[in-house]
Amino acid sequence: MPRRGGAVLALAAVALGAVIAFGATAAIASRSVVVRKHVPSPGRYNVSIVVSGQSDAANRVAVKVGTARTYVVTTSPNRPTTVTAQVVVTGRVLTVRASGRSAPPRLKIELTKLETLPGGVALPASASGSIEPLEVAGTWHLIFDDDFAGSSLDPTWSTGWFGSGITGGIGGAPEPECYDPSHVVQANGELDINFTKQTESCDGASHPYTTGIVTTNGNFDFTYGYIEFRAWLPTTSDGQVADWPDLWTDGQHWPADGEIDVVEGLDGAACAHWHGPTDNGAGFGAGGGTGCPAATLTGGWHTFGADWEPGIVTWYYDGTDIGCVASSGTECGGVNSIVTSSPMYLILSLGSNPDYTITAPTSLRVAYVRVWQH
Repeated sequence: MPRRGGAVLALAAVALGAVIAFGATAAIASRSVVVRKHVPSPGRYNVSIVVSGQSDAANRVAVKVGTARTYVVTTSPNRPTTVTAQVVVTGRVLTVRASGRSAPPRLKIELTKLETLPGGVALPASASGSIEPLEVAGTWHLIFDDDFAGSSLDPTWSTGWFGSGITGGIGGAPEPECYDPSHVVQANGELDINFTKQTESCDGASHPYTTGIVTTNGNFDFTYGYIEFRAWLPTTSDGQVADWPDLWTDGQHWPADGEIDVVEGLDGAACAHWHGPTDNGAGFGAGGGTGCPAATLTGGWHTFGADWEPGIVTWYYDGTDIGCVASSGTECGGVNSIVTSSPMYLILSLGSNPDYTITAPTSLRVAYVRVWQH
């Protein structure tokens, strides 16, 4: 299942780097303890929690690190128990909660920073340490969170376009590439989709390029919410967006169910588009224009988001509102397209368009994918 909340856990003790001491605030209510550890920057940390009792009796204690897994341990008189986990902290606060069956436990927490989070930019965190969308106000509940912290792709994702193994492109035989699972690599806290000049056979024909795709089709979908990707787009030698990277959502019946291109590379630009039943799936750009802002969105990590609400989709690039598409009215520039309510799933892909310049090799790098709902 996808990792959820502000921390992702791996059940391995890691003894790297120097131990960093941080200030902590604690609150005790009834038999529960909450400790909030402030960290200097987002990153991967080794967490060591010494759990001890406040009485002479044995105590069964549930320890929750961040908003992910809960560990259940038993403390005995004069015998503290240690919980060790490897955690990715994407904000500035890691929250540890512990609840004892007979009495509130004592916690001693040490964090060792192992590596910096890709992108090196802190994300907003509420007072409780929960992750929030970048610069988008509201009361949000995180329902999907994958920061690609492990060494293999989470099973919520599948490779291939409506098939397994090597599959054809989204547009069928005319596409210059095939999708090969070997071109999807998860390592070093990010997911890379690699586009290469490599002849491959799919759709009953030979294609000169090979690339990758991942989707949550059949495993995770949602209706309405805020979708956010942090990505490093493939780049040409002159600083344009290379090829056709796309971070997007789609339904089971296109175009009736709709499609949100949170960001797609088209002819060197990074663009935001909505496709729905209006005009048989025609693309409508954010703000009523092309949907391609003039901002520089290559050469580093950037955040791309879309807020899908009833009748309207609004896009945010690096926390800035770049425009919207609505079913009616003039709020989004007066050009309307029906915004649907059918469930959609997530897709990360890197393709090419024979009408534009093709650059190979290139890579689409993704640091995280998140979805919130109100």
